[in-house]
Amino acid sequence: MTHVEKSWWESFNENILRSRESGWGGEAPLLSRQMRELLDDVDAAFSVTGANTPGWPNPYKDGPGPDEAAYERSSNPDKFRIVVARAQAWTQVLLDRGWAREASHVDWALPPMELGGADTVLQPAADGAVPLVLTTHTPMDSDHPFNITIAAGDPAVRLDTVPDCACDGCDSGSAGLLKYMDMLVLSVVDGSLDVDVGDDRYWVRTSFNVKGGGIQGRRVPSAFTAAPWPPNWTARPVAPLPSLRG
Repeated sequence: MTHVEKSWWESFNENILRSRESGWGGEAPLLSRQMRELLDDVDAAFSVTGANTPGWPNPYKDGPGPDEAAYERSSNPDKFRIVVARAQAWTQVLLDRGWAREASHVDWALPPMELGGADTVLQPAADGAVPLVLTTHTPMDSDHPFNITIAAGDPAVRLDTVPDCACDGCDSGSAGLLKYMDMLVLSVVDGSLDVDVGDDRYWVRTSFNVKGGGIQGRRVPSAFTAAPWPPNWTARPVAPLPSLRG
């Protein structure tokens, strides 16, 4: 019998239910049936777009951790083409569902860390929904990886870059990369996204986590709370800002 790996969204819900049963947490809302069906569709599209970009396990899961030299090398940067294939799968599904159309221009409030790149801009039809921007960065040379900047809003705010590092020492396998990428894109489409780009800091809040930091490359201030792309869709609640202690 062929062993089929559980999807991260199946495991996500199972972990919440297990926590609730044990009495140790489990307050996070489950991913709805509609969200799971959307992710199933993305996975099906990815079986085609990612046919030539195989995944790989965490190289340190059952053995010793990386040595210092691993942080100085990237032995197979081409494998990170897998995130480009995942972006293509998301784009195909969102367009096929009729939730967005492809636009041709993007203005930036907080641009990608890496210059250049090819922008895919998906403009949603729903009121209050914000655009999704997937910027593909092609390697400058054989030592650099493919990566995707995931952004949202108009003007667009960089949410994160996947992978943010391609060295062997930071490699934890492809599953975690795709899970994190899915969570960011899902948050834009779901409407569970709150962004605030201030004078010297920015915050990005989703239902999964909170990311903040100092400003690098800001062009214009921006703040928005997203709305769902699909009709009759309930967004997940976003995580609260961390309390700041003086």
